[in-house]
Amino acid sequence: MENIRNFAIIAHIDHGKSTLADRFLELTDVVAPGRHQEQFLDRNPISRERGITIKLAPVRMIYKNFKIQNSNLKSVFSEYILNLIDTPGHVDFSYEVDRTLACVEGVILLVDATKGVQAQTIANLYKAIEKNLIIIPVINKIDLTSAKIEQTKSQIKDLLGLKEEEIHLVSAKTGDGVKDLLEAVITKIPSPKDFLVSDEKKKFTFISRQNVSYDVNMSAFGERAEDNLKALIFDSYYDLHRGVIAFVRVFNGQIKKDINLKLFHTKVEFKVLEVGYFTPDLTPASFIQEGEIGYVVTGLKDISQVRVGDTLILAKANTTPLPGYKKVKPMVFASIFPVDPDDFLNLKKSLDQLSLNDSSLVYTPVKSTALGAGFRVGFLGLLHADIVVERLEREFNLSLVLTPPQIEYLVENSQGFKLKFLEPYVKVTILSPSQYLGEIMRLFENYRGKFVTMGNIGIGNDLLLVYEMPLSEMISDFYDKLKSLSSGYASLDWELLEYRPVNAGKLELLINNDPIEEFSEVVVEEKSYQRAHFLVNRLKELIPKQQFEVKIQARYKGKIIAASRIAPIRKNVLVKGGKVLGTGDIGRKKKLLERQKEGKKRMKMVGKVEVPKEAFIKLFKK
Repeated sequence: MENIRNFAIIAHIDHGKSTLADRFLELTDVVAPGRHQEQFLDRNPISRERGITIKLAPVRMIYKNFKIQNSNLKSVFSEYILNLIDTPGHVDFSYEVDRTLACVEGVILLVDATKGVQAQTIANLYKAIEKNLIIIPVINKIDLTSAKIEQTKSQIKDLLGLKEEEIHLVSAKTGDGVKDLLEAVITKIPSPKDFLVSDEKKKFTFISRQNVSYDVNMSAFGERAEDNLKALIFDSYYDLHRGVIAFVRVFNGQIKKDINLKLFHTKVEFKVLEVGYFTPDLTPASFIQEGEIGYVVTGLKDISQVRVGDTLILAKANTTPLPGYKKVKPMVFASIFPVDPDDFLNLKKSLDQLSLNDSSLVYTPVKSTALGAGFRVGFLGLLHADIVVERLEREFNLSLVLTPPQIEYLVENSQGFKLKFLEPYVKVTILSPSQYLGEIMRLFENYRGKFVTMGNIGIGNDLLLVYEMPLSEMISDFYDKLKSLSSGYASLDWELLEYRPVNAGKLELLINNDPIEEFSEVVVEEKSYQRAHFLVNRLKELIPKQQFEVKIQARYKGKIIAASRIAPIRKNVLVKGGKVLGTGDIGRKKKLLERQKEGKKRMKMVGKVEVPKEAFIKLFKK
């Protein structure tokens, strides 16, 4: 294990993680320079087009002909095994990042020289600090004319308390400084063997290459016995022929073909079909052992059984799991309908197939009067929803309608049959230039935000704001308004806090007294009138005139709180055969108009309001 280095690259979204990984792959001869696609580890075309990593990617690299000096000044090794995990940068995938950091001993903290430190930079940094990882700060994109290198250096020095010479300057695009950075990974990040067992404290202690000692509370790992196998699952995907393939970091023992293993939390047992490494393609090996990162072919057919954060142990072992596991739950929900009703079965098959490689995706069938059959789908966040819908449309040739994303409230019975609603609250961290402070604080007030703290944390004139706010407010148009009022400079990160009681109820839209389920949602009381009037007025614009009067109403907690009407189309019954009836026949005119009025009343009683699908599409895509 002494020549192994396990590390990850963490950064704010679009700061150059995947491009830096490309240069590492070229330096270690995994790929030939100029003969591969950019963002090589991002296999999904949407990732490449958007320039963002939406799925983590591990790779094992061999770096040759490099020697370092140990504490006795003796030359050790000339070949190193480097296990890199390229992580997603977006907050929707923060649990994947957390579990990835649990698999490594160090990280490269990458900062874009043109943008500086941003909210997710800090959020990911704190995750690394909590796990006592060695942090190598790097400024990227130094080749650009808009690079603010000295300012970014100052930010990082103030943030980490480092000396300027400890910050690496690179251009991932041109390769400038990348070789020195790769060698710094070897010299500064400890090998897995540098974790030593302390019997008294039941802690692992590792000594970094800078001779700084860290104590990490790892008592849950237990004793380092060969038969006490423990491996952390940090990702998985489904293979049609071999079942679920788990990505693992082995902390204890050894995994090889044909042994029987068990997933600690799901209690599922299986026989190992194959093990190996990521090169980055799957490369079989005889075994993977303590300190290594690799894959395990499970043969299991249900990816939901192989959860991120679960611990692999021997089937008959009675041991404790690795810490940090939690079951990932969807945070936002929306309904998806095919524009063509005949595509419902295709949509179901597409979701089934997509969920084989995305265990966080959950969905149930729903029926809509206006839009037909579809599915209510749970997502990790708004970006996750956007990516899933785009994949469904592009990869499966579907045209879809997505209803407005909503959060899920917890409902409890209290005081007999009275319902008590609890809504999820999030901790929101904003990093923004100080000149936008007043507008940002007013924005939070309008979105039910509660101020927690503020500081400049030593980063130039940028301020760090921490608020608590309901998740329902944050997934509305909050982020768009934040970007607009800060001219794009403010960045945001968030994490779930807890569920809190709220005065809320169900808001229903009725058309001629018939509820329209697509618009039913739980709304807090203070926002109910605003939301009700918006929906009523918008529907009035979108629904075409009928042969009879159309009433549009909003009902909240059993009371109508907003209403409007669409006047009927009125045919001029006084024109007959192209001729206007004479002015003297007033009795006949009244008789014709009364007859028309009675006819429209009967139509209203027996007919249904035609709400065209285009009206829903326009409303949902507002």
